[in-house]
Amino acid sequence: MPKVSVIMPSLNVVVYIQECMDSVIGQTLKDLEILCIDAGSTDGTWEILEEYAKKDNRIKLIKSTKKSYGYQMNLGLKEASGKYIGIVETDDYILPETYEELYIYAEENNADFVKADFDVFTSRQDGERLFLKFSMKKYSNVKYHTIFSAKDYVNSKQTIDVFIWNGIYKRDFLRDNQILFQETPGAAFQDCGFRYQVALCVKRGFFVDGSYYRYRRDNINSSTYNSRCVLFNLAECKYLLSIVQSKSGICREQMRFLAREIAIIALRPYVELLQYGRPAEGTKEALEEFRIILIDFLEQDILEQSSIAPDVWLEIKMFVEKPDFYDYYARLKASIAKTAVQNFLENIAEKEHVVIFGSGYVGSCAYCMIRNNGVENVAAFCDNAQSKWGNMHMGCPVVSPEDAIGQFPEAYFIIANAVHSDEIQEQLISYGVPRQRIAAYSLSTFPLDCTNMTMRFAEEL
Repeated sequence: MPKVSVIMPSLNVVVYIQECMDSVIGQTLKDLEILCIDAGSTDGTWEILEEYAKKDNRIKLIKSTKKSYGYQMNLGLKEASGKYIGIVETDDYILPETYEELYIYAEENNADFVKADFDVFTSRQDGERLFLKFSMKKYSNVKYHTIFSAKDYVNSKQTIDVFIWNGIYKRDFLRDNQILFQETPGAAFQDCGFRYQVALCVKRGFFVDGSYYRYRRDNINSSTYNSRCVLFNLAECKYLLSIVQSKSGICREQMRFLAREIAIIALRPYVELLQYGRPAEGTKEALEEFRIILIDFLEQDILEQSSIAPDVWLEIKMFVEKPDFYDYYARLKASIAKTAVQNFLENIAEKEHVVIFGSGYVGSCAYCMIRNNGVENVAAFCDNAQSKWGNMHMGCPVVSPEDAIGQFPEAYFIIANAVHSDEIQEQLISYGVPRQRIAAYSLSTFPLDCTNMTMRFAEEL
């Protein structure tokens, strides 16, 4: 029995497949089964996979008769013989030690799954790559190195982790609980039902703070940018509800958990879609179906205000009771967010030199936002921490504030430090920098927001 079976669904990813395959076959854990399930690629992907299979007998090639991510994944789950299951999207890649370290954690803790932090990245035309770390502790409120169960999710002690590829799952856990994917056409959002089945069934979950997976955010064919996202999410939620309702032993607390999560799924993607693109035909009808589902939850008293943040509860009530007004609100909210990003980027693009004050995480977010939109005028980072001077951060030098002013006397300063923003502004003014050449970075620092915006505004500037 292999220690890990790695499932790798593919469809026309010739640009990315070699890096992805190299990262998997180069794992320090050699006892792998590598299942490549291709859905009829016509761009040379299949031929490359065949060459890899000739050189490595751990690789098994499977042809999918359906262009369906869910169908491909289920083929992989059916074929897998490893003790654990890993998933690698074929436009991403993983670090060499990924499965060795995750396997050790899983064995030591007898875990149903082990999941970890990851990095999102984009690649520029010149080959430079920009990375932002996604911290599970920060953004999903998980506790590292602690056993948790479905009760922790249900009782709001554990926030749902929406990613499925940043870890490994015990194969027996998935099979014993009959956890599978919905086999709808395409490859968009079909991980939704899977992740909630896992959350409702887990008895021994485990998170670690290492970052192993590298999640690509600049593939224009990614489901992330699909205008049919609301329709896909609806299909997944209906699928999940049908599974839950067909099983015995689902308690009221679990249904409350699902109701809360489905409400968020109904609202959040629509606003993001309005900000980044145009809703596909059928979106309005899908939202109406979501509305009927939420009304049913409310009537059953399983969608409760006490378990939902006040601002989200307000949006839910608006969506259910005043759908036309909610649509106006959602479009206004999206427009304000989009305008804020556009104004920031257009303002920065006009400057000859830009210096980002703060070489920490917020500074990294600001830099990614600027550079991924084709603006090339970031001259340096500056920082009050002397230990950082003379180092490089994201390919740029880190200098003292005095050196930044000396080297770039007309620079525009972006303060990337929310805690000490006012003090830094006064510091720069005391050095003679006019107030009109100073601004605070106030946009999102959520890694997926930053890189999502990058894709959408690249063509507009």
